[in-house]
Amino acid sequence: KGDVYSFGILLLEMVTGSSPTNENFNGGTTLHDFVDRALPDNTHEVVDPTMLQDDISVADMMERCFVPLVKIGLSCSMALPRERPEMGQVSTMILRIKHAASNMGVR
Repeated sequence: KGDVYSFGILLLEMVTGSSPTNENFNGGTTLHDFVDRALPDNTHEVVDPTMLQDDISVADMMERCFVPLVKIGLSCSMALPRERPEMGQVSTMILRIKHAASNMGVR
């Protein structure tokens, strides 16, 4: 479950472009907390803008790809190990996102 946690943090880092050691995360706020507070209505505020492609609808990318990826990152980085998914479940969820993205023309 420790590897699942690390994967979740890595996924959040990739999607947000922020490091968990960023100076913005002080006073008890963590990358996990920062992203969690943005769901569901303000996810666009935490996604790294360089992740969005100009030729794809931003709204579609957010709904089909980034919101699900953020949710996976959050579930993997839960504080209690028993609350984290198994890596096989995570893999299945990511494959679904990949399929949705490929249907949008994202490579």
